[in-house]
Formats: sequence, C-alpha cells, structure tokens
Amino acid sequence: METPDKITQMKHPFYIIGGLFLLAYITASQFASDDFSDSPVTLNKENPPQILMFGSQTCQYCTVARAFFKKHELPYTEKDIDTSEEARRIFDLMNGRGTPLLIINGQIIHGYDERMIREAL
Repeated sequence: METPDKITQMKHPFYIIGGLFLLAYITASQFASDDFSDSPVTLNKENPPQILMFGSQTCQYCTVARAFFKKHELPYTEKDIDTSEEARRIFDLMNGRGTPLLIINGQIIHGYDERMIREAL
C-alpha cells in the first residue's frame, strides 16, 4: 500500500476548509482589533450629537464602533437587530446591508467608517 505524499494530504477538504476558516478569522480579528485614530473628535454641531446604531452582539465592526463612541465619550443609542423585531424591521426598511448601520445627526452610514462618522459629528 502506498502512503500519500504531503501534497496529496494537503488537498484534503478538511485542510482546505480549515485553512480558509483560519484565514477568515485572522482577517476579521485584524480589522476588529485595529485601533482607530487617536485624534480627538471635533464636534461640528452646537448640540450634542444624536447617534443611533443598529447592530448585533456578534458583529466585530459593532464592537469597534462601541469602543470608538466610548473612547470619545459620545452618547449613543443601540438597537440590537437580533433581539428586537422592531429594530430589525426598521433596519430592513432602511436597506440595511450589514451592521453596524449608524444614523448620526440624520446622516445614514452603512458599516463602520471612521472618516464618515467624524464628518457626521
């Protein structure tokens, strides 16, 4: 009986799927752990900003957005689309494509984009 060589073993679906999963995990962790800019938030409005976030507990970018708001002491309201039917309905009506969906001073931002968040503030 012949023993398979290393290249044949590496083509096994388990290794391919496992490798892809590991790559996806590392990539997601990298984005979630990236520090946001340390420059302070300059508020362009006289009144405190109104921030509403539609997110979920499993969303890595929602975690980054929460950390950004906390670091800069920005008050925000969060609606969890996984636990609230009303939040999910509103999210769907606003053509939510992914989380977080942010509404900052009336401006809709799909996803976490620090530059757009700073501009909306």
